[in-house]
Amino acid sequence: MAKAHTLVDNFNDDTLDTGKWSAYGATNDRVREANGRIEIRPSSGAAGYSGLAANTTYDLAGSEVRVEVVRTLRNATGCETYLSVGTDTNNRFIITIAQEAIFFDQRIAGTPSTLDSLPYDRVAHRWIRIRERQGALYWETSPDGVDWTERARNGAPFAVGAVGVEIAAGCFQAVASPGLAVFDNLNVLETGRARRTDERRLSARDIRVEAAQLAAERHHEEHVNNNDEVNYPGTPLVGNYSKSLRHDALGDPIPASYASLLRALQSEDPRDFEEIILAAGTPIKLTNPQSGLAFDLEGPDAQERTIPPAPRFDSDVTAHEAGELYWMAVARDVWFGSYATDAAVAGTIVKRAIDSLNAEFPRFGGTVTVTAQNLFRGIFPGEQVGPYVSQFLLKGNNDPRKPDGMGRDANEGFISYGAHTIDQRIFPAAANVDYLTTFTPWLDVQNGVDKRGQDTFDTAKRFIRNLRDGATYVHFDQVADAYYNAAWILMSEPTGNQLTFQSGVTGRPQIDLEFPKNSGNPYDPPGTAMDSRTQVGFGTFGPVHLLQALVEVLGRAIRAVWWQKWGVHRRLRPEEYGGRVHNQITGARSYPLNTSITTSLSSGGLAPYFGGVGEKFPSSYLLPQAYPEGAPTHPAYGAGHATGSGALVTILKAFFNEDTPIENPVQASSDGLSLVAYAGADAAQMTVGGELNKLAGNIALFRNAAGVHWRSDYTESLPFGESIAIGLLQEMSLGFNEDDGFFQLTKFDGQKIRIFDGKVVPVIV
Repeated sequence: MAKAHTLVDNFNDDTLDTGKWSAYGATNDRVREANGRIEIRPSSGAAGYSGLAANTTYDLAGSEVRVEVVRTLRNATGCETYLSVGTDTNNRFIITIAQEAIFFDQRIAGTPSTLDSLPYDRVAHRWIRIRERQGALYWETSPDGVDWTERARNGAPFAVGAVGVEIAAGCFQAVASPGLAVFDNLNVLETGRARRTDERRLSARDIRVEAAQLAAERHHEEHVNNNDEVNYPGTPLVGNYSKSLRHDALGDPIPASYASLLRALQSEDPRDFEEIILAAGTPIKLTNPQSGLAFDLEGPDAQERTIPPAPRFDSDVTAHEAGELYWMAVARDVWFGSYATDAAVAGTIVKRAIDSLNAEFPRFGGTVTVTAQNLFRGIFPGEQVGPYVSQFLLKGNNDPRKPDGMGRDANEGFISYGAHTIDQRIFPAAANVDYLTTFTPWLDVQNGVDKRGQDTFDTAKRFIRNLRDGATYVHFDQVADAYYNAAWILMSEPTGNQLTFQSGVTGRPQIDLEFPKNSGNPYDPPGTAMDSRTQVGFGTFGPVHLLQALVEVLGRAIRAVWWQKWGVHRRLRPEEYGGRVHNQITGARSYPLNTSITTSLSSGGLAPYFGGVGEKFPSSYLLPQAYPEGAPTHPAYGAGHATGSGALVTILKAFFNEDTPIENPVQASSDGLSLVAYAGADAAQMTVGGELNKLAGNIALFRNAAGVHWRSDYTESLPFGESIAIGLLQEMSLGFNEDDGFFQLTKFDGQKIRIFDGKVVPVIV
């Protein structure tokens, strides 16, 4: 009689070999040879088994039966996938996979027993084998059909000279949709299909190795801070972040508490982080100081890039940055649209702010000379063109299928978000309500007292019209919000005028696209001459790829900047600096502060608004906060919103044509209830790339407007986030099959680059 191992079938011809096999339970095509394998699909909602049984018996002595288990039935009670070798139903050896376990069984004279079992691993147990050697039976598994692991052994309880062979799957009770079981390569070690699969597996490994090598070869920068932890021995640690740690009666950090934080950061031991000495009571917990210690498998390591040391606590730069923040607090409720007219009127907040920044605080980090057009704005290309607020925070998109007033026109502010609609309007924080303007609440918050959720809000939904509205937007977002919105606008806006529906002109949303893809898109670059004849992008160079990249880059950017915050700089928050300023002016304690800020508050440009007879904040010289809890419980530098924004807009610029004009720009009305036309002389200069840069600047600087970040947090963090995104795209570009695809974008410094095949090269314009 033929040995069992001579029963060979690779199932590759997609026709069942009826000379070898009989199918049972095979009605309605439940057992079939297809796709180069055996597929068994038991009946849904009925008990029963289906499979193949060998037509003849074979001699198992000194022989074996092995099979590759490609897929098992789903994990449902009663479902089994198995190999069976035996003389009849009452005498057989079985390997069964069921309930996320693999069982090594035998049935002797009708009595079943399990010799062993273990949790099922679809990789380690991909091959199963029953064999006989010198009177002993072996139940074995293998990941590759080459290296085998013995799982059970027993003496042969009956003669094995004439055994049948079955591969089968089914359920001993009714199960809805039990799924599909797949077997392959019975007594076959390797096939062409297996070789092709292995080639793909090894190619995937090689790409990852190449990406890892590329990342390892990138320059890893040295991390240094401004040494403020040791710069001021007379007033130790006053230049460093300490919210929710312990403080003295004037709000300066207790060194022992701060040292416990340093100990954890230096040891990187998770147990030490649990031993950080926080303020008494139940303070708000520190936000994720271990984040920057994590490793990522794609993109720059969290500790690969760095930002330069922050300005020192005693520097004129820090004092001048604080001066801008005090002016932003004073101007929180001033309509952006009135800046130009107010700048020409003596005594207005805008006029006074411009004069003060130019004369008292010229090193604040923004553009000097300060004008109405660049007041409180960013410095990167596009940020000072057009209205203050990016079009991507105001407009929706035209959708002719929607009712008028509910998203038909882009100037209504509704974004088509698949089948949902996102409203660009928000419920802003109530006007003229600021927080932590007196010392006791300020000190409470330094010690971690939780004042979150004590905000008061307007009762009307409004478009962002002033700094307070912008501060509200970035109080509750998760950084990605504005960029997902921008992505949907760019993906969905139909051809037309980017403002209103025009019958016979406006195209179809998501089909007739107003905003062209990037020039490196291999399927749909700008224009039509180079369009793919047969394909469109989706999982690569299409909408899914874009949305995936946005989420991926944000996580990496946040972990990288969290290392800068906690692991490197530990810069104090502006509200903490405001406490030092208040103590200095009131005589409670002396600090090495640059006198420009104290002079302005006591007798200069800011004096009419603060302390004594101050018309807005008469109770103190603290920096007024837009949020009741003040800043969050992590250090200031770099900024999470700014770093994330720099990374996210870089992805958007890599997917869309930055040079596309922005047509019919708008700004919020003075009450924020509607959008009105922007008629500035620079309206025709607005582009997608410029408005994306402005979006990043808005999101970052709105945090400054809230009083929780410094100007240099914005300035250094946007390019930092950009570098994280470029590194991610660089590694991502190694894996594309499209040989003519690339990413191209303009960096914040104005340099245009192209990313392809793991390379980042400048583009000569």
